[in-house]
Amino acid sequence: MKNIIICAAKTGGHIFPALGFAKEALKNDYKITFLGTNTDLEKKIFQQNENIDFIKFELDGFRGKSITQKLIFLIKLPLIFFQVIAIIISRKISSVVCFGGFITVPVGFASIISLRKLYLHEQNSVVGSSNRLLSFFANRMFTAFPLSKTKKYFFVGNPSYIQNKKAIDINQNDNLNILVTGGSQGANFINKNIPIALNTLNIKLNVIHQCGLGKIQNVSDYNQEINVSILEFIDNLDEYIEWCDFAICRCGAGTLSDISQKKRGMIMIPLPESIDNHQYFNAVFYEENNQGKIFQEKDSLDSLSYLLRKIIHEKIYQNWEKKEPPIDHSKAASLMLAEIHKDNAAI
Repeated sequence: MKNIIICAAKTGGHIFPALGFAKEALKNDYKITFLGTNTDLEKKIFQQNENIDFIKFELDGFRGKSITQKLIFLIKLPLIFFQVIAIIISRKISSVVCFGGFITVPVGFASIISLRKLYLHEQNSVVGSSNRLLSFFANRMFTAFPLSKTKKYFFVGNPSYIQNKKAIDINQNDNLNILVTGGSQGANFINKNIPIALNTLNIKLNVIHQCGLGKIQNVSDYNQEINVSILEFIDNLDEYIEWCDFAICRCGAGTLSDISQKKRGMIMIPLPESIDNHQYFNAVFYEENNQGKIFQEKDSLDSLSYLLRKIIHEKIYQNWEKKEPPIDHSKAASLMLAEIHKDNAAI
């Protein structure tokens, strides 16, 4: 049995690719210790994954936080660092695989001090802060976008985490199907404004709107012509992507890669406050490859309504369905595991 640590936290953009990789590792007789934090999303996910040993640490982020929160973060780092070293030694961990997020900083350095092999995965088109810091010491940086041609960077795509298939609970008819999602945490801009923009079209639609845990009350009313199901969280997103004709979404790398892989187009709405503006650059890649259009929050709702009307009436979404995905994400997890296995076999 090969023992490895997988580390990711807080958002679905980090956690779901990590789980996709974990699923592949479990199939190949690896024993997984998953290190994360204690968010509601993580609690929900790991209640459904009993075959993964999940250890949680109470740690919040650093960038964009108040001075007090930053001080608390800095105090907790060394405590978590030593706890992780103890886990690595007691469980005879051979490798540590980090998928970004603040928790990976103490975990990554614990692996370095413990002389364990460190691997990173970067989901976005801009390398995140923790991965930039740890990349100097990592054996390999796996990437979901073609970021660099150096030997340390290995372009594999984004591991996908697919849950067991479930029946979609919505009336089936000949109306256009639109998936609206603000990512695992939801998006206030999308919850408030997408219903308003779709209402202006005055056409019959089927809509599935994922709004985020505890945020149903934030979703504006849809008119009676729209057959809508509002869900807090979707744990079988793959099925809903197959169901839809196109999606309206935030621009986390996982969301875009999942939709792209299913050959669906997107109206992509980047989070303006995303660190290093990475959501915008994620969206640019897919727009340049003709798999969707970018709409930015600074633009008017009239322009969003115009874009929606144009996509629907000119059936642009059908052209998107004919495009081959610019990145094949389906083999990402197996490519990562093959490289890690090769390194460990050489020891």
